[in-house]
This record gives sequence, C-alpha cells and structure tokens, in this order.
Amino acid sequence: MIKKVIFSVFMLITLCSLSSCFDVVEEINMKTNGSGSITGTLNLSKSRTKVSSLMKLDKIDGFNIPSQAEIRKEMATIVQILKNTKGISNVDYKLDFTNYIASVSCDFQNVNALNLYTETLAKHFKTKLNTYSNYSYNSSTKTFIRNYKHNPEAIKEFNKLKPENQKSFDQAFYTSIYRFQNTVSKQDNSLGKISGNKQAVMIKVPIPNLVSGQAKLGNTIILK
Repeated sequence: MIKKVIFSVFMLITLCSLSSCFDVVEEINMKTNGSGSITGTLNLSKSRTKVSSLMKLDKIDGFNIPSQAEIRKEMATIVQILKNTKGISNVDYKLDFTNYIASVSCDFQNVNALNLYTETLAKHFKTKLNTYSNYSYNSSTKTFIRNYKHNPEAIKEFNKLKPENQKSFDQAFYTSIYRFQNTVSKQDNSLGKISGNKQAVMIKVPIPNLVSGQAKLGNTIILK
C-alpha cells in the first residue's frame, strides 16, 4: 500500500490514509567532515482524536489497525536492525501515543552510512526506496546533494485508494530539513528555503504532489 511508498519506517503510517492530516519530517544535521545525524518523524497529532478512535478497532476498510504493542515491537525491530548497520550509531526512537508522534533517530559516520540507513530500511520493508533517493557529500567542494527521482509506482498505488481516502492526503505534508555547520552559499531546488542564519535548507511539499511527481526533493546545496 501507499505506506510503503511514502515512508516505510513506521507501522503507524497505516493509519495515515484514514486520518485527516499528518506530517512526515526528515531532519539531517551534517557536519563539515560528512558525519552527522538523521531523524525521521511521523506526526499525526493534528488527527489524534480520529487516530485514537481508529486504534480501538481491529480493521477498517481493509486496513489492519496495529495495536500499541505491535507498533512498539516493530519499532524495536527497526532499532536493532539499524544498530547492526555499518557506520550507524546512537540509534533511538520515541513513541508518543497521546499525540501520536513517532520518530527514529541515529548518527551516521559518513554519507555512505547515511545511504546504508535508507538501504537497510528499504530491505526490511521490501521496498525500492533506496533506488529513488540517496545522498552524496564532497567535503573538498563542500557540496551536499540529495539525489531523487520520482517513483512511478507511487501514483499507481495512490490511485488504488478510495477517493475519500485520497482526499485525506490533502492536508498531509513531507518536510526535509538539512542543517550544516557552514553557511549555505546556494541551493538549486525551487521549493527550497534557506534559513535566516544561512545554515539550513527546508523543503515542504504536499504529499499528493510528491506522489504525483509534481514536487521534487532533489537538491544540490553548496556551502561556504
């Protein structure tokens, strides 16, 4: 289902197509030497009342609703897998069942480890996420690149959803935030915004636009 296309890290994503709105946030803090940290967050707090009601059910519209215990078990599995990934350390997760916010974070030794993070999760969830998105960093030229290409399967999966469930994605957003120790000289994504202190770049796009290919996440960021 669409949960595998958009963000495979969390079992809670199963509920997203049944909720009115949600946010997926990717935050990368990159050091000058190419190491850093990454945090992926799924925030359903804007729909917490509806999600709370859904969590009391076993199934709705063909979706199996995971229990809190199942979600905790899956997150623990993800953490253990990442801990065994080369170049990845300090793996942690947070689950807030009051506001329905889930996050996974870790440190990466270099950009290769960052790509291994994506590849590891893609293999676990049997997706091709890593073939559509990866990163590169050149410390000599101080250039950080997010390579991205649209997954044509995304729109096919999205179109399988009922119209009312498609409509529920209208208030769903994907946000990527890249923070650096150096100031940003320039970035080439038309949707990208450089922060006031010139040390971060943010892209926020509606998930339907991302699924359809109207929005792109690719970016080349040059640091001073």
